[in-house]
Amino acid sequence: MRKYKIFSLLWVFAASIALFSCSKGEDPYLEITERTVTKTADATSATIEIKSNVEWTISGSSTWCSVSTVSGKGSATVGVTMSVNMGHEERASVFTIKSATLKEGSGVSVTVKQTGGPNYPPTLPTLLTPENGKEIATVLPKYTWTASTDQNEDPISYTLKVSKDQITWSSYNTRELTYTPNTKLEVGTKYYWKVMASDGAGSEVESAVSYFTVPNIVLHTEGEVNAFEMNVQADKNPINIIILGDGFIAEDLAIGGDFDKAAADATDAFFDIEPYRSHRNKFNIYFVYSESKERGGIYGHGYDGSHQADYLTFAPKTSFSSIFSTTKNSTGISCDYEKCFKYARKVPNMNVGADVAETESGAWIGAISDKTNPINNCVIILIINDKRYAGTCVFWGTGACIGMCPRSNLYEPTLRHEVGGHGFAKLGDEYQYASTPAMTQSEIANFHAWENIGAYQNLSLTNDASTVKWLSFITDSTFPEVGLYEGGNLRLTNVWRPEYISCMWDNRSYFNGPSRYAILSRIMKLSTGNVANDNYVFPFADFKAIDKKDPNVSNGLTKAGQKLPPLAPPIMIMNN
Repeated sequence: MRKYKIFSLLWVFAASIALFSCSKGEDPYLEITERTVTKTADATSATIEIKSNVEWTISGSSTWCSVSTVSGKGSATVGVTMSVNMGHEERASVFTIKSATLKEGSGVSVTVKQTGGPNYPPTLPTLLTPENGKEIATVLPKYTWTASTDQNEDPISYTLKVSKDQITWSSYNTRELTYTPNTKLEVGTKYYWKVMASDGAGSEVESAVSYFTVPNIVLHTEGEVNAFEMNVQADKNPINIIILGDGFIAEDLAIGGDFDKAAADATDAFFDIEPYRSHRNKFNIYFVYSESKERGGIYGHGYDGSHQADYLTFAPKTSFSSIFSTTKNSTGISCDYEKCFKYARKVPNMNVGADVAETESGAWIGAISDKTNPINNCVIILIINDKRYAGTCVFWGTGACIGMCPRSNLYEPTLRHEVGGHGFAKLGDEYQYASTPAMTQSEIANFHAWENIGAYQNLSLTNDASTVKWLSFITDSTFPEVGLYEGGNLRLTNVWRPEYISCMWDNRSYFNGPSRYAILSRIMKLSTGNVANDNYVFPFADFKAIDKKDPNVSNGLTKAGQKLPPLAPPIMIMNN
């Protein structure tokens, strides 16, 4: 029995030695069969062969190449997933396989390569405008087409080609989907056009050919007057609205062209607010034409917005020399006022008295010095063919006004504020700045001087409800919205306005009650032949009987969801 126990122990000991010897002979290892795996551009899978007796991890990936697992133990075949290579160049993704069992730095790298793909041509662009077979009323057309796409994701460039005979082509290169050449086309001529799309890698495609005709366009002549809308009311005292344009080149002056459209839009904007809307038949509307050599305004953004980034260097040659302020956040504008009056006086029955001029001492002479002269009882609107957000009105004590309004995307509300509010009714601004100091004694005296000749009917320097100029509104239950709200004329304090907010604050399509009364009073004074009557008063009861008001809607001083600075204060010239 004892011999058997000794034998068993010896056998266990021998087996242990044998096992120990086997384990010690198999060292830990990690090997990769193929260190570089190369696949074609259209391949979507590959494998990495791992031979090992230890645990391991895989790191590294790219947007186009990844592994099926990032860890394992022992030998394995790891799947690799790839996207098709649409590019022209070979690409590579490196993976590192290592084990914590092995000494640091003993990891193995595997490079997965994918060859570059073939070059595919872009898709054909489709021509949009000018439309095939149509006549166009411009000698500088805007060509547009659809975008080409490219399977290789190459950047695409375009070549616009224009021809009169399909033999000789004028070429214009661009990366955009639109192009307007600077060379004017000939009137009475048929033109052909096409677009080439190139991927820059040797492939180019050509669109179909379209054609259009430039007819014998009739242009308005310099200084020509267009009686756009004539007064139809019974009495013989219409109020003239005279619309001029700055930055409109020759082709813009085609009959029914860009200036005609802009002037018609200005007319609709002016009358799209009460009380102007209800009394449109008391006005005559005239367009007077003048050709600029270039579009835009001086220091403007350009008529197409192209100079927005560097507008301070933009100085085109324009007919009325409209100049935008270069002061940061300023919306101020000036122009050649004398020339504006000269062209306004081309309207029938407006050329009365001497031409308007400013002397070296700053005095205004000529027709403007007589408050009964037609030039002082009309509305002059200068449309500026520029995208910059701005607006300014200059008005004189004798009644004359020039409202300068660029064609920004806030064109209509700007015009209503500048022309309908400041220009015609001589209303003051109702917005305020905390940084504006209190009015000086000189400024207060100047305010009262303008107040005495009918201006500032929407502002007061007193909060005494028993003496304020809109007392009739406060005591009338029909106008519960009218009261005394502090702030106006750029000041936070010591100036009061009649309603919380209206057009003269943020350009919304709403004039407050006293503003409507001021507008309607001047409409009735001029249209009833009371120009020379300094004692004329439009009775409040008569106003109330015909008053209409728009909803106090918030649709004014915003652009792309962003608040914009209020428009510049009016330029007020006391010349009476």
